[in-house]
Amino acid sequence: MSIGVPRLIGIDKIPLQVTHPKHLVPASGTARGEALASLGDKIGVESALGSGSFEDAMLRALDGVSGDQQRASDLIQTAITEPGSVDVHDITIAQAKASMSLNISRTVLNRLIQGWKDLINTR
Repeated sequence: MSIGVPRLIGIDKIPLQVTHPKHLVPASGTARGEALASLGDKIGVESALGSGSFEDAMLRALDGVSGDQQRASDLIQTAITEPGSVDVHDITIAQAKASMSLNISRTVLNRLIQGWKDLINTR
């Protein structure tokens, strides 16, 4: 009995191979370079090239949290000034998304600080 290895197929129908658990690259062919070059458009240049720093990632995440909170605030303000233009469900969803993103970022930062304290106190 043999176990078959699943084949991975990219969006552009190019067979992919796993060179590292986090990296998928085309198995062969001339489209390999084109697929890697277009990968930056699909998932972000920092993710494709690995040139982003942790600081940049955290700042982008916090900007996203701020954007979620601003969107919820804007929807509430629009609902107050123009009651028929915004659905109540959209406001509820925006507030839940803002709250969840804030809680996630708070948890990540707390664990980062706790990890730093554990590292400092290690003897």
